[in-house]
Order: sequence, then C-alpha cells, then structure tokens
Amino acid sequence: MATRPWRARLGYSVLGAMLLALASALPVGAAPADGLIVFESDRGGQLDLWTMRSDGSGASKLTNDKVEDIFPEWSPSGKRIAWTRGGFSTSGELWVMNADGSGRRQVTFNTFSDADPVWSPDSSQLAFRSTRGGNFDIYVIGADGTGERRLTTDPAVDFAPDWSPDGTRIAFTSDRNGGSAVYTMSAVDGSDVRQLTPDSLNAGIARYSPDGRQIAFVDERCATCTAQSDVWVMNTDGSGMRRVTNTPENETTEAWSHDGTRVVVDLAKLIGNTLGKSDVAVVTMAAGAVVNLTNTGGSNEIHSDWQP
Repeated sequence: MATRPWRARLGYSVLGAMLLALASALPVGAAPADGLIVFESDRGGQLDLWTMRSDGSGASKLTNDKVEDIFPEWSPSGKRIAWTRGGFSTSGELWVMNADGSGRRQVTFNTFSDADPVWSPDSSQLAFRSTRGGNFDIYVIGADGTGERRLTTDPAVDFAPDWSPDGTRIAFTSDRNGGSAVYTMSAVDGSDVRQLTPDSLNAGIARYSPDGRQIAFVDERCATCTAQSDVWVMNTDGSGMRRVTNTPENETTEAWSHDGTRVVVDLAKLIGNTLGKSDVAVVTMAAGAVVNLTNTGGSNEIHSDWQP
C-alpha cells in the first residue's frame, strides 16, 4: 500500500529532528562535516590557539601557556597543525602538533623570527617566512626539521606563502616593485617568479582554492592604507579578476572551505588610519555575503585556517 502523504511528511520531520539533535550533540572540539576552523585569539589575555565549528560554536582552546601561539595551519590530512610558538618576536619558532593539541614538537631552532608556516600537499614540508637573511624571505623546511632551503632573496619583504594543491608553485606577497602584489614561484627553487596582480591594487595574502584553479586575495592590504580591504578572486594565471566583497570593514583572506564555496577571513573595522580588533568571519564566494563567527568585541582573533 502506498505511503500516505502525511506519513511521509511526518517521517521527514522525524528524520530532520534526529539529524538536528545529532548535530547539536556534537562534542566540543569534534570536527563537523565541513571541518573545524583553527584561529588565534587573545580572549584569554594573550594569543593562544583555538578551534571552533564553521558556524562559530563549540570554541575549544588548544594552547594555554605563557608563550604566545600564532599562525596555525592545518596539515592536508587535517590531523596535524603547524604554528609559530613565541609570537612575533625573534623567539618565534615553527612547531607542529596533533589536531587535539597533543604531541607537540619543535621544527626550527634559531634566534630569528620564523612565522606563517604552510604545509606542502604531501605534508612532508613547510613553507614559511623568516628574517634569518636580514629581512622577511620565504623558506622551505622538512616537517621533521631537515632540508631547509631559501626560495626568495629579494631585498623587499616577501611573506604569506601558500602552496598550490599540485605542489609545483608557491604564492606569496611582496612589494618588490613598489606596491604590494601577489606573486607565484617554483616551489622547488624559487625560480620562474610571476607577478599576478598590478601594484596599483595593493594586493596580497593569496590563497589557492582546493581545486587549484583560483586564488583568493585582498586589495589595499599595505600597512599605511586608509581604504578598506576587500576579498577578490582570480584564476591562477592572474586572469578573470573579480571583486567578491564590498564592505566598510577590512577582510583579510585566510583559507578556503574544503568545498571551495567559502573563505574564512579576518574581519576588522577601520578606525581612522588603524584597524580595530579583528573577528573571524566567513565569506560566501558566489554572493560575497559576510558572516561574523566570533563577535567578541574586545578580543583580537586572527589568522584562521579551515580544516581540510
């Protein structure tokens, strides 16, 4: 006998309620289907690492000691996190740990500032920025601390590396031609440098999409800019450039969602010539909608990354 319509609707309603109950019962720190977001926050008095779900719920603290922890980055498997322990000072070193904060291990050992690590697609290496050559340049080191090599030697500041999903190129930000711009180079030796954005756009903080076909970035990111910055997207050769957001706030690209539909960003209000405290927000790439996830007001929450 055919199912009566009201019974079918009841069945769907019960199923929906069960799914909602399961979602709400997800333990704090457990990864939802679209992954956790890791970020740094000073809500506890200093910069530590936290995770939360992609809707901003379930915040869980990963680090809690007297040393500042910044620039967290998920490994491609989503099982490990690389980060900088020691803050922005010369004591900043690269570390790695398990996704739950256990198994911490130091990767670099020196008296320079090592920061902003990103994993290679096969998880064997970390690209990062360091002052060991006199100013910020891009380096690569094995995740086990071996095989360090320098990729950039320009006297300008080179920073914010990001590895292409196929492992062949690294995007980075530099002001080597006068204005801030997005560049890419060979991930092997730093050769074949290509400038993708015009200096006039003051672009930077490039992030490859999961399928490797696009790069998200921001405009007006220079330290002395007084205009707000917005999220843009382009093809990996610099073509097809499109503005995604147009808000009064500053959005800084940090990472894509694993399905390539959203980007997690730092969101801060421009107060005169300076930025206010930042929150973690999500931008829908198709529509440019911005949703603030943290809304902590007095806390600074930045450098987020989305679990693969």
